[in-house]
Amino acid sequence: MKKKVQRQHVIFDTEIIGMKKPVFLIGCKIIETGQVHAFWLHKRGHLEAFEAMLASPNYTWVGFNSEHFDRPLISAALSGYKADSIKSIATSIVQGGLKSWQTYREFDLEYFEYDHIDLFDVAPGVMTSLKTYGGRIAYPTMVDMPIHHDHDCNAKEQKIIESYCLNDLGVTEALYLRLKDECAIRVEMSKEYNLDLRSKSDAQVAEAILKKRVGIAGGKKDIPPYVTYTAPDIIKTKNKAIIDLVSQLENHSFKINFGNGSPVAPTFLDEPLTINKGTYKCGIGGLHSTHDLGVHYEATETMLLSDFDAASYYPNIMMKAGLIPRLAGNKGERFLAEYKAIYDLRVAAKRSGNKKLANMLKIVLNGTFGKLGSMFCCFYAPDLMLGVTITGQLNLLCLIDEIEKTGATVVSANTDGIMVYYHKNKRAKVLKALTDNAKRTGFEYEETPYRKVGMKDVNNYLAIPLDRPAVIISDKSTVKVRPKLDVKGKGLYAEKGLMKNPTMQVCVSLVVDYMTSGVLPENSISKYTDMEDYVAIRNVKGGGIQYDSYRLVDDWVEVEQGVWRRPRWPALKAPVRRKSRPAPVEVGVGGTQFGRVARWYMTTQALPPLSYLSSGNQVPKTEGAKVCMTLPKSLPKDLDKSWYINEAYEILAAIGLPIRNDSDRV
Repeated sequence: MKKKVQRQHVIFDTEIIGMKKPVFLIGCKIIETGQVHAFWLHKRGHLEAFEAMLASPNYTWVGFNSEHFDRPLISAALSGYKADSIKSIATSIVQGGLKSWQTYREFDLEYFEYDHIDLFDVAPGVMTSLKTYGGRIAYPTMVDMPIHHDHDCNAKEQKIIESYCLNDLGVTEALYLRLKDECAIRVEMSKEYNLDLRSKSDAQVAEAILKKRVGIAGGKKDIPPYVTYTAPDIIKTKNKAIIDLVSQLENHSFKINFGNGSPVAPTFLDEPLTINKGTYKCGIGGLHSTHDLGVHYEATETMLLSDFDAASYYPNIMMKAGLIPRLAGNKGERFLAEYKAIYDLRVAAKRSGNKKLANMLKIVLNGTFGKLGSMFCCFYAPDLMLGVTITGQLNLLCLIDEIEKTGATVVSANTDGIMVYYHKNKRAKVLKALTDNAKRTGFEYEETPYRKVGMKDVNNYLAIPLDRPAVIISDKSTVKVRPKLDVKGKGLYAEKGLMKNPTMQVCVSLVVDYMTSGVLPENSISKYTDMEDYVAIRNVKGGGIQYDSYRLVDDWVEVEQGVWRRPRWPALKAPVRRKSRPAPVEVGVGGTQFGRVARWYMTTQALPPLSYLSSGNQVPKTEGAKVCMTLPKSLPKDLDKSWYINEAYEILAAIGLPIRNDSDRV
């Protein structure tokens, strides 16, 4: 019996550099062996060697934005195009934002088939660069191309390009390994639905599956001039403010923004709605409380603090309220039936412990809603999207009103849940309000008990869980469960990951230490020894520099009467208009340049802040910083730990826990 060959994964990237004599490089790295290849178009035998590797059935090729950039360039090379033509194609892709199908058609390229995964849409960010992901996953070296893309390179410079490409291959490999679970889920779903879903985002996966299951043809749909909203029967209340809001919503025609296909929020939603002592802002998206600024709550023996989240809120609204997209024939009803079948299958998978299947189907359920508002999607339905979001907000407002009537306080509300602070004697009444709502709506609410919560605002907070039995409330039963005991950080205080640029994560860790154990930041910081906890990154358009120092320069030139410029200013920079000569200016001396993404830590050295190369303006929040494009293996001696300690205290004050005066600064 012939032994099955284990498929290997090739990370690949391309570089096209030069103007008069451009050079084209295809860089490859095999994950399983660590073997690296640099194939140059102008070197004898390289293209043939690459073509032989590409033809092997044992490889899966993995790139980043490779479907729209690298693959067309490789196709051009394999089709016999010279480097100058490949340069023209690359320029058209970058400047024109061409999709792959447009590039193949415009340049009459042959499409070469090979097993391929593009991580660009699989990764969770929107239009996020590989460099940014490198910073988010703390890749040791953040390198930008040191040679201008139009510079004609000699042999020595080509080695520099190889080194740069190898670093990008390493970042892509690290990102792929970070996304291994997401990729594995897509592989399983591809087999299940007989579709290649491996390079698709959650929303694209949902669109592809439902499009096939329902039999929806075509892509982009017509954009209506306006849509309307009708509250479903599940919205019931005696609160006059909510009743008036429902009336306004039902009598309003929501105009559609033809630029993005989304409904435009009416001006009457600008005014917050008041329920008891709380204020809440509605919109086209989700509900947001506005009274929870700089507050802190703590559970005690008599006072309880609970978060109640509606499980699978948007999918359930679609199904329970019977919100159906307007599709030809009976396909709207079929769409909803298929969607419900997927939901029921996921619920069964969760209850049986089949996490793999449950996670697969979660992608379809959540991704579908994102596509309702996309005017390029075959089941684009702005009325349905509006119906889901508005119904969700109205239901939460009704629930808030009922809970406030029990004597409990809703301290915060956001999109699909509410946080409630209440006396333990009120718990039965609070749970009854939730149960009544669940029976009327069919929604399910999951409780998370908290020990402490500190809130800068509704979108930025830290919550410390409490180890006590919680409840899951549905229209059929109330079940006690053990809650997850993970600290919840949101917004500014969220844990670092692929969706968030690192912003000195150690500061949040110091705050959590104080909230959980009462340990002051200055007594806790010594246990954090990983350099990635001390850095921040930021996109810097056009690249930047950190100068070694500044010196005063008086080189003003009066180009016409009352109009002054400096010789080194770019042509587009506006001149200074004044009668007298401007004062001397500080000019940077020496320094370290960096690319489109900056990484830094706070230093005890007296250094100028980071600056944009194009304008000379300061990169925000880099006063006292030191650029750090290569992560040191241990904490540097000039690390300013006092800055991080002070920042932790600033966060504590922002979330309602001021525990020292300004005079106490370290």
